[in-house]
Amino acid sequence: MQPGNVLHYILFFLRLPGKTADKEHRFSKAAVVVYRLRLAVLLVLLSLTIGTVGFILIERYPLLDAWYMAVITLASVGFGEVYPLSDVGRLFTSFLILFNIGLFAYSISTITGIVTEGGLTRLIYDLRMTRQIDALEGHTIVCGYGRHATEVAQELAKQNIPFVIVENNPQKIAMLREESGMQYIEGDATHDGILEAAGIRRASALVATLPSDADNLFIVMSARQINHRLRIISRANNEADETKIRRAGADHTVVPERIGGFYMATLVNKPDLVEFFNLLSNMGPSNVVFEEIPVSRLLPDFQGKTIVEGGLLRAGKISVVAVRSSNGQYELNPSSETKLTPDLHIVVLGNPEQMSFFRSNSLAEN
Repeated sequence: MQPGNVLHYILFFLRLPGKTADKEHRFSKAAVVVYRLRLAVLLVLLSLTIGTVGFILIERYPLLDAWYMAVITLASVGFGEVYPLSDVGRLFTSFLILFNIGLFAYSISTITGIVTEGGLTRLIYDLRMTRQIDALEGHTIVCGYGRHATEVAQELAKQNIPFVIVENNPQKIAMLREESGMQYIEGDATHDGILEAAGIRRASALVATLPSDADNLFIVMSARQINHRLRIISRANNEADETKIRRAGADHTVVPERIGGFYMATLVNKPDLVEFFNLLSNMGPSNVVFEEIPVSRLLPDFQGKTIVEGGLLRAGKISVVAVRSSNGQYELNPSSETKLTPDLHIVVLGNPEQMSFFRSNSLAEN
């Protein structure tokens, strides 16, 4: 472990709130572990302080000798006294030994319990996770980790988009910690403090996938107030709530039942079309990626020229399936003579390898 990391953990130990920390705090469970460790350490220091001061006042020991006597009394190692004790000194030492027996047993059991329960390992793991999240910029926050959020996370991972999952269920948190390797924060996404911990002010998008429309509505309202530039996508279970969530600040709403109904109805007489949808949605055997790119992000060689003139398709090895103008209107299957001006956005399509090649060879660095 590097010295810088050791110092960071020590400062974290000293700054973290104790047992009474707010439940919204992202370190609420870690705070309990730190509280137990801190209490054990403070009790040991208290015993050493009482012993040292007592031996100085009662036996007139020099500071170093008094400290030594306090240490060997606490540890119960059985070494002899530095100097013969008076009757008062023996009485004081007797009470100090009895006090230290309970204190030492508590401290050892506390530290052993934390280690055997995995609390210290989990504390360090969560601290590392927090440092990684604090370094993110332009990421996506996924609220909840249910069935829909799992699909969202997998798709974001395929597209190499950084994201943070916010989940409050201990079982799902354990699964995230042990299996997924994804970045996450344990907490209630309806609390502003948890959204702040997830880096909402630095995020570019938020996806609310909780099963309760009321919770999603609350998340949308809070997120929009904190970050006005955030793109917010929310799940909705019915049309009435969909309208309210939109009014609260969501840019897009998704009704899973509506999409499922369309999917099943299309299977009745257009099964081949559904297979094509599967391909585009990455649910089939091949992976296809859609991505909307501002023309201003393209290399200067492609800007201000037509698609064919600039050679974008050839250079990027992708297909341009749509162009979005500044007023939000889309032109599907644009002509090769479409001029790529900086105010346009292009929708490109390709497999993950082609998209990776496109980003490396056609996009300017941010």
